[in-house]
Amino acid sequence: MKTLLVTLFCLTLAACAGGYHPRYYYSNIEVANLSGGAITNVEVQIGADGRNLRCEAVAKNALCQERFGKRPYPEQDIELSWQDSAGNPQSTAVNPHLPATLSPSGELRIMLDITEDGSVKAYFKQDDGFFGALDMASELVG
Repeated sequence: MKTLLVTLFCLTLAACAGGYHPRYYYSNIEVANLSGGAITNVEVQIGADGRNLRCEAVAKNALCQERFGKRPYPEQDIELSWQDSAGNPQSTAVNPHLPATLSPSGELRIMLDITEDGSVKAYFKQDDGFFGALDMASELVG
């Protein structure tokens, strides 16, 4: 047991010292309209060469989303623009932190929540095998 712990410690130390940078992949973009009114002309650009998403109109408390094949996450700014319910153009660039709890082997959903005050909360959810499928099914049901 002691040998196993020492080996794991050495591997962890080597990974940290060696500049370990895992590659993450995403397969879904979701923009949640939590702004309190309908929004229009929603556009998302993931990095300079990444996937983009467009929705003409997103009702209050609805999603603008797209699922697609697995793509490498570029770890660059995500550009988001939309028109609020008054027709005023809004835009922001976010670069959500990739938490250490995420596994590089699972696919990520990029989540962008537009809040009532116009700010954007950006984060990731992980679709990881069976539990990711359960998470997606529970969202569809309720």
